[in-house]
Amino acid sequence: MSCRRSLWFVIATVACGVTCAAEQWPRWRGAEAAGNGGDVMFPHEWPDDAWAWTADLPGVGHASPVVWGGRVYTAAADEQGRTRFVLCHRLADGEREWVREIGGPIDRRHAQNSSASGSVAVGQRGVYWLWAASDGLRVEAFTHDGEPLWHGDLGPFVGEHGCGTTAAVCDDIVIVPNDQDGTSFVVGLDAATGRERWRLPRTSRKASYATPLVVAGEPEPFVVLTSMAHGFTAIEPATGRVLWEQAAFSKRTVSSPVRVGPLVIGTCGEGGGDNTLVAVRLPQPGGAAPDVAYQLDRSVAPYVPTPLAVAGRLYLWGDRGVVTCVEAATGATLWRGRVGGSFSASPIRAGDTVINVSADGEVVTIRAGDAFEVLGRRPLGEECRSTPAVAGRRIVFRTAGRLLALDAQ
Repeated sequence: MSCRRSLWFVIATVACGVTCAAEQWPRWRGAEAAGNGGDVMFPHEWPDDAWAWTADLPGVGHASPVVWGGRVYTAAADEQGRTRFVLCHRLADGEREWVREIGGPIDRRHAQNSSASGSVAVGQRGVYWLWAASDGLRVEAFTHDGEPLWHGDLGPFVGEHGCGTTAAVCDDIVIVPNDQDGTSFVVGLDAATGRERWRLPRTSRKASYATPLVVAGEPEPFVVLTSMAHGFTAIEPATGRVLWEQAAFSKRTVSSPVRVGPLVIGTCGEGGGDNTLVAVRLPQPGGAAPDVAYQLDRSVAPYVPTPLAVAGRLYLWGDRGVVTCVEAATGATLWRGRVGGSFSASPIRAGDTVINVSADGEVVTIRAGDAFEVLGRRPLGEECRSTPAVAGRRIVFRTAGRLLALDAQ
């Protein structure tokens, strides 16, 4: 899917939704990172025999599933065997089409992280996955059919919680974020060859886990990065040239930036819950740094889950199970409710519902509307820190060790 869509289409899909579910979910949280599954509706609760299929993985991990061309891609790791895996399953029936093994060291990490937390990103030219240990950050590239395309070694990686970053693909460039505790930079790699097109040095503070946001701008697309050191940074994907920056964050960025009409929204925080959400107003092309439209404090801002925009509202799914709905344009609170549990996955939209999965593996479905309403709960039976994917009339969940597919009602 090209990143050169017209601006009106991006605003429509992110802020207002679309009338049909996307057939592709090419990156973490789908097209434009919007978490938009379209108007398709899924059951709120269902029996075990309702699964379209389930598939065991050869290791564990938190890489979210992505979908391209009728295939589901994800990653896993066997930590005892010191092996990581990139896998491809058929969306139709869950049969594994290929698996590629990647040997390498396993480092200590945060208990909520894994050795396969970064999600796969897919583009027209291939399948891309990032992983790291203390001796290096790597990029693995494969064809859609699983043939090795290229391998990139980007140098040492330092992060107290381990690695969990995900690349973004824009046309023929793979954009690799590397805001870490050591030497930081963002790099643009040729999607077909892995050749380094450009490298942008970055100031290092605390490692960021935010996935780059590709925005279809006029006349050209741009990419938004978030980090504690730089705040919001917009860059030109073909060259890495900085278009603008806006300092915004006093703590680590884990959730990813999202586009909501004329705004870009990001959050920062820490495990203790001292979180902040900042909304900046995009400048005109060639303009100065954006203005801060509003800021929300720890009472509503999530740390790990990324906000979801639906029909002019922002759904802020808190790490500790409190969901707040605010007016996207102003940040004014509309309602707040408690679903319970703890959350690392990010919410997605399906029809007039919002779906998320707790760390304990409970699928929670709430109403996307004027009031807080829990519609259903369904346990998956295993830890889950992965965001579901929607393609056509099928939703794919990923627990620590399994893929599970469910059809629309």
